[in-house]
Amino acid sequence: MNKVMINGRLIREPETQEMDNGNFRCVVFIANDVYQGQNKETGFYRVTAWGKVGRVVAEHCRTGTEIFVTGRLEYRAYEGRDGSTVHDVGIVMEQFDFGARSSP
Repeated sequence: MNKVMINGRLIREPETQEMDNGNFRCVVFIANDVYQGQNKETGFYRVTAWGKVGRVVAEHCRTGTEIFVTGRLEYRAYEGRDGSTVHDVGIVMEQFDFGARSSP
């Protein structure tokens, strides 16, 4: 099973791309806080949404928007600029819900 559930706030505006085959991609970066006692650690995650879900995210989410994401982990390896192998893990969004609305 490959299932991820995470919530956080967008740290910048969504990045969108219309593919040549008509598919739509939206990439967001979210910050997620985890507390262990008084200590807070923040993780930053790249989340990719495709198709209709991606269009909804692109239309309604802005920097600071809180979202709850359900999806899966995706691993990829590629060659970096210096010739070394780069290992990358991101989240592919399958569905989401809005969190609390940000204050204007």
